[in-house]
Amino acid sequence: MEPSPTPPARMSQGKKTLIVLCVVSLVIPLTAAVTVGSMPMGWMWTMDVGQLPELAAVQAQLSALDACEMEYGSRKSSNRARWTGSTSRVKVVPCGTFSSLGISVPVPPELQASDVTFDMRRGSVKAPWKILVVKEETSFPALKKSLEQLAPHLLTQYPIERQRDADLDAQWARERQARKDAERALKEEAKDSYPE
Repeated sequence: MEPSPTPPARMSQGKKTLIVLCVVSLVIPLTAAVTVGSMPMGWMWTMDVGQLPELAAVQAQLSALDACEMEYGSRKSSNRARWTGSTSRVKVVPCGTFSSLGISVPVPPELQASDVTFDMRRGSVKAPWKILVVKEETSFPALKKSLEQLAPHLLTQYPIERQRDADLDAQWARERQARKDAERALKEEAKDSYPE
């Protein structure tokens, strides 16, 4: 008599859950990376030209800024339905803040370039700038000229706009606190207005 074959081992529920979690933890970051990379100024389309010797003077000038991101020029939104960005302003993000909290630095008409779009990023104020462009959309001579004109403008105007932004935040905070104080006083007055 032959022994009956042993049934195949079944995978435990814990192992199945672990495998699913591993797959999900790989798929989500990959999907996010591809999504971000496929955006108009994402890593799949752009090239970093920040280390080119022709841009060394611009790098030296802009290294003094207390900023880690800059965006200039019009570009299609991520869903390609509308345009974002502008040639009439540079969005500058101070180091240590969220990208959505950028400071808008107006660009005078004589410095505006409709054929230039770039993003600049760096990890800290001591790091060199990555200057990201889509080569098919922005020519190098136009980029170089625009950066050379914008750098001194940004060095003078960004601190002014940053201070204006901080002053506005402080004013809003004072007004918000005044409203809270007035509401608290009104509640106390209302509560104490009844006879005992």
